[in-house]
Amino acid sequence: MNTILQIFDVIPIHTKNNLSWSQHLSQAITSLPELVEHLGLPKSLAQQGAEAHQSFKLLVPRPYLSRIEYGNPNDPLLLQVLPSLSEMQKVVGYTKDPLEEADHNPQKAIVHKYKRRLLVITTGTCAVNCRYCFRRHFPYGENQLAQAEWESVIDYLKAHPDVNEVILSGGDPLMMKDSLLADKLHKLEALPQIKRLRIHSRLPVVIPDRVCDDMLTWITASRLDIVMVWHINHANEVDANLAQAADKLKKRASPCLTKGYY
Repeated sequence: MNTILQIFDVIPIHTKNNLSWSQHLSQAITSLPELVEHLGLPKSLAQQGAEAHQSFKLLVPRPYLSRIEYGNPNDPLLLQVLPSLSEMQKVVGYTKDPLEEADHNPQKAIVHKYKRRLLVITTGTCAVNCRYCFRRHFPYGENQLAQAEWESVIDYLKAHPDVNEVILSGGDPLMMKDSLLADKLHKLEALPQIKRLRIHSRLPVVIPDRVCDDMLTWITASRLDIVMVWHINHANEVDANLAQAADKLKKRASPCLTKGYY
């Protein structure tokens, strides 16, 4: 693989817990009243966001929650995850498919908009439910691939030899077990046409412990150029734990191509 590293500078880590990323996920807050109470916010916010919560369920891991300012209803991280009445307002020109992916969904789990690039929907689940999600209405039920169906993606790639880059997306691809991700990677590596793999994820941002040894093992063993795209929306999301995770990836994943966005 080529060595291209673009990642933010790290800052010292002062605190650390002993939970795995999956344990953090299992303890995520899913109750709107609990979220409001935990952050010392007015109870009226829970009432105002109840309808939006029913439309798109709340999900906030506690490592992300710890970066939200207590008692501040305008905290920029809170506004990304707090259900709001404004989500239910009708807006002229609104569309449930802003990227027009339905028009480029030739078969199950595949979005093929560009000649040399293919996006694969690996899962419909995420570690955090962002209120702005542009795929919250995506028909995941019709695009969910069972493990045995992954060969259909390989067959599609064989039938489209111009494709040299694959994007794993979702949902969040890093919600999958590392053993399953490694298996998918090996199948892609067997295709000489594939040069680059992009992994789009927000999971390491909301749960930095997702950058674990199991993940680094299959990433560092690949012949492919790997682009790890982290969805970072605000500077407050970059705390000491996330910086340490980025540094770990930077040191161990070389020569991976890693980037922090946005």
